[in-house]
Order: sequence, then C-alpha cells, then structure tokens
Amino acid sequence: MAKRGRKRIEISWKEFEGLCSIQATLREIAFYFHCSEDTIERAVKREYKSNFAEVFAQKRQTGFISLRRQIWQSALNGNPALLIFLAKQYLGMADQVMVNLPGQPPRNEEQIDLTRLTDAELDELERLIESAQNPPGRKPLPEAPMAFVND
Repeated sequence: MAKRGRKRIEISWKEFEGLCSIQATLREIAFYFHCSEDTIERAVKREYKSNFAEVFAQKRQTGFISLRRQIWQSALNGNPALLIFLAKQYLGMADQVMVNLPGQPPRNEEQIDLTRLTDAELDELERLIESAQNPPGRKPLPEAPMAFVND
C-alpha cells in the first residue's frame, strides 16, 4: 500500500535552533521553513519528543548567553551606556534626581572631600573621568574656548 499525504518538509534543526536563539516566534519559524505553524509543532514533537514551547524555552537560552557576552564585551571595550547599564543592574547604582520645589531653597549636593584620597586614587579617578569623556573609538570632545572677563 502506498503512503498517503504530502512529503514531509525538511527542517534543518541547526537552523531551527539558531532561529530559537534569536527569539524568532513560531510564526516566523514557520514562515522561514515555508510551512504552517502546526507543521513546525509536529516536527518538533517528532524530533525532540517534546512540545514547541519547551524546546523553544531551552534553545533560546543560547541567544541569551550570546547577547550577554556581547553586552559585557562592549562594556569592557568602554561603551559608556553599557557601563552605566551594567553598573545599575549588577552594582545597585542608580541615578539620583534632585527635585527643588518652588518656594523652597535648593538642596545642597553632597560634596566629596578629595583631599582624603591618595595620589594613586586621584590618578585612577582622573583616568576614569577621562575614559568616560573619551571612550575608545570616539573622537575626543573639542576643548571649550576659554572666556576671559576684562575688569
């Protein structure tokens, strides 16, 4: 007796896992392989002996790892936005917003006594400030012209 139905669509499981790692949806994966979402779900069940949602949840972790690696590498290469983001996420740092209400005197910002720092600490602070102002790969900011006031 002859087999019935269509020939099965060939799915490259390496490509499927790559699509999962970049968070492609079931609809997008089906579109990529030129088939229906049901076909993908049935093929996943045959190949992995599990449903699409479980396989997708597992395979997308690879994408998370790659993204995390890229974010860390960009931060270590001096990307100021990512340095700030990671400092807020992992070091508990936060922006402080000072609000002065009308009719109230302005609050004094906390002053840091730099005289208590060692020469090595001052050098490191200066290096960090310079690095934040001129990250690698970015042209340095032009010097502001000096303004002189004639008395």
